[in-house]
Amino acid sequence: MVADAAAAFAAASSVAALKDARLAHLGDRAPLALANREIGALPPAARKDVGQRVGQARAQMAAVFAAREAEVTLAELTRVLTEERVDVTLPVDLAPEGAAHPITALIDQMCDVFVAMGWEVAEGPELEAEWLSFDALNIGPDHPFPPG
Repeated sequence: MVADAAAAFAAASSVAALKDARLAHLGDRAPLALANREIGALPPAARKDVGQRVGQARAQMAAVFAAREAEVTLAELTRVLTEERVDVTLPVDLAPEGAAHPITALIDQMCDVFVAMGWEVAEGPELEAEWLSFDALNIGPDHPFPPG
């Protein structure tokens, strides 16, 4: 069983295949695990010897699996780092994709026309507080525009 497990672990070339081999040879339904469960049915004199042999076999299989797992994991990591490498020295395309919204393009054109006529384009908040729009300008509370 140890030789079969070692051969199966050596044949596994990916982490997924190695996991399947581990389940087949070290899992709960593996032949060695089933043999370990049947030790209780043996005569008392044979239990100690069989238990030691099963334990040694499981330890050997676990050691072979751990060594192969380290190799396969390192190989996959190396492959992934090689295949998914990004060349940071390549130039970046800084041209924006798409176009301006039609309303934004119209506003820009209108601003260009007014600037060409000598006007200035002032930018500020689109919404002001009531105090800044009415009270600070000494507009009385009975004026028709304040919402109060």
